[in-house]
Amino acid sequence: MAEAAPVPDSFITVRSTLPRLPLPLISERPFVKTERLLIRPLAASDLEALHELRTQPEVMFWTSAGKPDSSLDEAKAKLDYFLSPEGNNKSFNFAICFKEDPSKLIGIGGCHSWSSSLGWPKLGYMFRKEVWGQGIATEFLKTWLPLWKALPREVTEVKCDERTLRGGNGVYENSEEMVEERLMALTTDANGKSQNILKKCGFEHVLTWKAREPRPTEDGTEMVLVDMPSFRYFPGRG
Repeated sequence: MAEAAPVPDSFITVRSTLPRLPLPLISERPFVKTERLLIRPLAASDLEALHELRTQPEVMFWTSAGKPDSSLDEAKAKLDYFLSPEGNNKSFNFAICFKEDPSKLIGIGGCHSWSSSLGWPKLGYMFRKEVWGQGIATEFLKTWLPLWKALPREVTEVKCDERTLRGGNGVYENSEEMVEERLMALTTDANGKSQNILKKCGFEHVLTWKAREPRPTEDGTEMVLVDMPSFRYFPGRG
């Protein structure tokens, strides 16, 4: 059963760890090859491919926007932010390419929000529809998570939804002590494929809550009430 939506005013403050700020400069971030992929820092030259990605209705349906970008300027605003000093400091996103075509972005993924709807940093990813169903997302995520875990940590305060501290047995982690660091991933109830990817990569379901999400209509978009299964990952484990 879906629970109430997070209310930031009711969040609690806990002591935990997070990657130390500022994050590494984009120019210092690694290029990593997998069996099929090159995972590399974003670049200004990715604009056209990012725009193509963000104009695919099937892709954007699962995003917070709910609809394709209407112009190149929208993709440019996103990319400019990630490449800016502020975006560099608060995001750890990467371009995802096939190794044989390293200049052509087929997806983007990583931590794109330092404070999610549940308080902790948030993971997200999106891929061109042409590569869906090929295990690309799993291959990316299993490579990106060690990069996230390897970032230097610092002790800090985190404002979070108390329910993220709830264990599988219903017992809450003691918020008066140092709590274990989390990384969150938010999905919608209809996106079972993404939920399966997260589970394969070590995420666990923590709660499902009600949210209003934009959905495309003939006249634009409308806000629809949907269930949001939310998952957490513990970077300090394993």
